[in-house]
Amino acid sequence: MRKFVLGILLICVLVMVAACAPPTSSTQPVSGEPVSGEEDGQLREEGRVVFAITDVAADMGAVTSVMITVGSVRVHSATEGWVTVSSTPKTVDLLKLKAEGNNELLADVTLKESDYEQLRLDISKVVVVDDKGEHEATLPSGELKIVGGFTVTTNSTSTATFDFIADESLHLTGSGEYILAPVVQLETRENAEVEIKADKKVEVKGGKVKTNVKVGMDVEGKVGVGLGIAKEAKLSLSKGKVVAGAALEIGDEKKDSTEEDTNVSAGASAKVKVGY
Repeated sequence: MRKFVLGILLICVLVMVAACAPPTSSTQPVSGEPVSGEEDGQLREEGRVVFAITDVAADMGAVTSVMITVGSVRVHSATEGWVTVSSTPKTVDLLKLKAEGNNELLADVTLKESDYEQLRLDISKVVVVDDKGEHEATLPSGELKIVGGFTVTTNSTSTATFDFIADESLHLTGSGEYILAPVVQLETRENAEVEIKADKKVEVKGGKVKTNVKVGMDVEGKVGVGLGIAKEAKLSLSKGKVVAGAALEIGDEKKDSTEEDTNVSAGASAKVKVGY
């Protein structure tokens, strides 16, 4: 009889412990809509996409900070057109990210299932800090449109990381004015594992690399593979526009800046690396 009573008491204790246990946590996106839902009576399938920014630039001497403000993030697919995934301005210090070895969150959203083939960052402001103080840098164009793809599938996480290479992006005019012509390594992944920490730092693990491409911006603001401004280029500003008086480096070749540039960013092909 004593054993029977003890058994009943043990069962009661186990039931009370189970009732007090906290619910298991879910990994829902920080922002955006649920992964699936209804639109006009029809079920829509969506997947999660995390956008991050980082910098692995080398030391740039007197420059101690490069603050870049991203006004919006957009993506494009043939079926959905241009979709704004974030319109909240985000300011990050590229050199701080480099020193910490971190990725900073730009957006964490859900998108409809589709193949997205272009990404666009609208850069509204760049502030450079050196040993003489703060200076607002000029961009050839505030629109950084990159040809590079990722696929959104239901109940999976894709990522897009914009790695700004600051030491290749930042230039000085003869009169000491800063110009930022972004050089960016874009990497996208599918079926990735993502951890977003309390300070909005992002850690990406695993998954399959779909796009790994390096693009640059020339003096006219065109973006594409092989484009950019050579370090030795003699630059100046004229009515707020960047003017180059020396050769521009495109791939392994050089051409004079007075020649017409026939490269168009939308026609640049992305290098795709699948898997690790």
